[in-house]
Amino acid sequence: MLAALLASPAHASVESSFKAAREAFQKGRMDLFQRHAAKIPADHDLAPYIEYWRLKANSPGVEAQRAFIARHADSHLSQIVRIDLARRFGGEGRWPEFREEYRQLPRPDQELQCHALRASLQDNEPTAEKAAIALWRVAKDLPSACDAVFTLLVERGILDTEERFIRLRLALETGNLRLARELIARLPTEAGMDSDALTRGHAGDEKLLATADERRGQREASLYALSRIARDDPARAAALWEQHHGQFPAQEQLYGWGQVAMHAARRHDARALEWFTRAGGAHGEAQLLWKARASLRAGRWLDLYNTIQAMPEAMQNEPVWRYWKARALKAMNAFFPANVLFAGLSREFHYYGLLAEEELPVKVETRPLEYKVTPDDLKAAEARPALRRALLLRKLDDMGNAMAEWSFALGGLDDRQLLAAAELARREGWYDRAIFTAERTREVHDFDLRYLAPYRDLASAQVSQNGLDEAWIYGLMRQESRFVQHARSVAGAQGLMQIMPATARWIGRQLGLKASAYKEMHRPENNIRFGTYYLKRIYDDLDQSTVLATAGYNAGPGRARRWQADVPLEGAIYVESIPFAETRDYVKKVLANAMYYRSRFGGDSVTLKDRLGVVPARRGVAPVNQDEKAPFIE
Repeated sequence: MLAALLASPAHASVESSFKAAREAFQKGRMDLFQRHAAKIPADHDLAPYIEYWRLKANSPGVEAQRAFIARHADSHLSQIVRIDLARRFGGEGRWPEFREEYRQLPRPDQELQCHALRASLQDNEPTAEKAAIALWRVAKDLPSACDAVFTLLVERGILDTEERFIRLRLALETGNLRLARELIARLPTEAGMDSDALTRGHAGDEKLLATADERRGQREASLYALSRIARDDPARAAALWEQHHGQFPAQEQLYGWGQVAMHAARRHDARALEWFTRAGGAHGEAQLLWKARASLRAGRWLDLYNTIQAMPEAMQNEPVWRYWKARALKAMNAFFPANVLFAGLSREFHYYGLLAEEELPVKVETRPLEYKVTPDDLKAAEARPALRRALLLRKLDDMGNAMAEWSFALGGLDDRQLLAAAELARREGWYDRAIFTAERTREVHDFDLRYLAPYRDLASAQVSQNGLDEAWIYGLMRQESRFVQHARSVAGAQGLMQIMPATARWIGRQLGLKASAYKEMHRPENNIRFGTYYLKRIYDDLDQSTVLATAGYNAGPGRARRWQADVPLEGAIYVESIPFAETRDYVKKVLANAMYYRSRFGGDSVTLKDRLGVVPARRGVAPVNQDEKAPFIE
């Protein structure tokens, strides 16, 4: 048994030497490193790390790096060294050697992708220019290696001033002011903007809208100001644009109305669709998404269908818009094409697959092929060096390399081998890797591994005490932490149910516990007790709506209330129109998880549509404040 081997005295001695060698290397004490490293057998699973550290210390040449890759092809370290080689060759323009390394990297990073694109451009490959323009049209910062690609586009007359404005608008829409400033600096003088225009635009300075300007850049600053005003007060933005839009060119007028409409849709303002009409439709992917959501929330199925049809093909093919396109067709009595879409989706294992299956008049047989790992499967998994190495590194608290080794080991495995690796992780208590691995299967599945249920004795007691649905609790825990009991978010949320410190203190007081109780949120029994108590409180406070309580757990109950409509709303429509992408995705995954856990646990069956239910009309809440910080749960 692997666990017994890892716990043996011989392994303990090697582990001690390895930790000492690692610490010495990190401190640059190479003499001490060499003394400890000499105690690691050359055939030990951790030996590649010793050799890698020696390699790094000696400024290796190409042949030494290639030799390392050949010797340690079963370790993710070989990929790290290969990436270093590819960067070296790409930086030096050694394209044949670069391509040799690049094609063996399963997931090259952005820097290497830019080197590869530069090589393709220089070789005049047919699709290279189109790919380079697609790369340019992103709002995020890119590695410096991409600059050479864009220089080639400039030299060919492809990357012109109009392209700079396309990217500038994207940068402003996503709030990337650093990139915006860089792009503005490169605009020609006759198309630029005043030195303070971007700052004024970000502040929502209304005066920018009052005076038309021949410079395109200055007008973009005005449109940015309009968008910032609309973010907080769409009605005010609409009134200002009504007053001043005539001073702008026709396309900019339409775009401005589209920005007002988009921000209104995000705030669930009923006038959003009216303003989208003023915009002549929607301009850009962000506006299309929010026009679709506004149409859905208003029950305007034809508008929803037409908006989805206007989306780029890749967006239309996402499960979300295939499902809602089918719903729109069904609402318009086009049952056959609707059912074709539903049938395709019903074979996929996710939120929309579950909803689509429930829409079909006759259930399509979608039962996956289940497989249970055999002892021989498990023995084969234990024999894989990279999996053993990952488990050992985890034991030594090197989680970064442990997870990298585990992911590397999964490359090329078939479904049964993946399930064996998932079972190995489960037995070692590495629950998040077990789930991660089981989710990768394509044809053969084990849903008991995908939907693990550890700590069930602790959870069942709290579920019973609070009168909650056990499947829902597990769906939420799986999404929050993947059952990593020491999980801690950047914001400070802790444990299996990711409880914020302020929440823990509040719950502790409600339960009449000593202060020390809420300081131990890493302990499963405490975390589950506190999390289920809090979820029950917001569930009762939010009309005992599973949807509202799930949204409230993630974004705060105040926001969940504000997102309600003035009339009762189908739960799935409420979820789809949640303004925060993180919360929208979170609610879908929690409730889909709950369906799979209900199937695993047994008991009364309930459809996902019933679980989503109808969200009641709002009951007098304060205006939405998009800057409000979630008070309890991250």
